[in-house]
Amino acid sequence: MTKLEIGKTPANVEELLEQAFWKEKSLVPVALDFLGHIKQWQNTESSYRVSGWQGYCEKAEITQSTYHNMLKKLKNAGMVEKRYNKAVMDHQLYVSDNFSLRLNEIAGIWQKFKDLQ
Repeated sequence: MTKLEIGKTPANVEELLEQAFWKEKSLVPVALDFLGHIKQWQNTESSYRVSGWQGYCEKAEITQSTYHNMLKKLKNAGMVEKRYNKAVMDHQLYVSDNFSLRLNEIAGIWQKFKDLQ
């Protein structure tokens, strides 16, 4: 894992996750693996079901607490979103299509704040 310099733009997703998980750096590789897992499922006919958390915990060798803590941070950051799929009657997780848009909105809010006299 790289050490992120203050004010430096992240060079990759790992460095971006380091900022999201600044208090718990040990979750960075776990979160990166989980994002890859969700992306892999998105490329199939059935996306990753929220109810599959227990199987993922066993596969990744993480506790339920670690899983839910990581998922909460990813969802709060806007990197992961949960949607209900009526066809399978279950909630599914997706790597967010709107994360980039959210960052642009945040940049706009910051710019307005900075420009206020």
